[in-house]
Amino acid sequence: MNKRNNLAKLSGLLLILLIIGLAAPLSTAIASNQNGQEQGQQAGNENNPETSSTNSNQTEPTFPVDAKQYNKTDVTPLAEKEQVQAQEQTLFQYRNMTMLMNCTRNCEVTFTADEEVTPKIFGLTVEPNQTMALAMNLSKSPLQGAMVNERTLNFYLGIEPNATLQLQAQIRLYINQTELNQNLNREVNASRLTWMYWNQTNAQWEAVESYMDQNNYLVCNTNHFSTWTVAEMAAEAVTPNEPTDSNSIPSIYIIALAVVIIVVVAAGLIVYKTHK
Repeated sequence: MNKRNNLAKLSGLLLILLIIGLAAPLSTAIASNQNGQEQGQQAGNENNPETSSTNSNQTEPTFPVDAKQYNKTDVTPLAEKEQVQAQEQTLFQYRNMTMLMNCTRNCEVTFTADEEVTPKIFGLTVEPNQTMALAMNLSKSPLQGAMVNERTLNFYLGIEPNATLQLQAQIRLYINQTELNQNLNREVNASRLTWMYWNQTNAQWEAVESYMDQNNYLVCNTNHFSTWTVAEMAAEAVTPNEPTDSNSIPSIYIIALAVVIIVVVAAGLIVYKTHK
């Protein structure tokens, strides 16, 4: 009789331990599954231009009222020479190119723009170690031997100084989601936009860390000038380890549940036989 009781107790204890051992990871798996679905939905909303936080009704940006202005909106610049005085914000407005500049040293700028480029609004802040002259060339085609960059916003901005110098600079491009979609005839995901420059040494485009500021400018910082563009990076491909249904429970827990059932049945049979 004691043997039967001990066997029954052992079977019951084993069953309890198996249930406790599986309950915690199983509940964790279910919760993780639900969280994964919610995060996937959130990521999908963020990556979908139609649900992007970019304001489709946004208007053109405002500029500092104290900026010195050169209003030539009836002109497509061709080797237009302009002056930027040190520490004086200067706004240059042409037919298809607007540039707000701020330089810590005196600077002479020569603007040239391809008339085929749709209007672009830039900002440029430069901190050079000496006075300088810059040549800016806005084009629809690659400059200085650079290759065509896929998924660009159909412009290339060449910024070349007249001499080798040390500098820190910030380049900005105003992003209007609605206009981009219309001009490119496709949906643009603003969250994937990044500044890129042409690396002549490696003969390739290199992405630069970029971010969208509160005024809808895509911003990057650099210590050199080159040929620049903005491109839309491809979404990162996420390949799951196992092709499972996002709503399903991992197979390991199904197997474990089957084991519990087998153990329960086996324990029941043993107890039943010992009582006969």
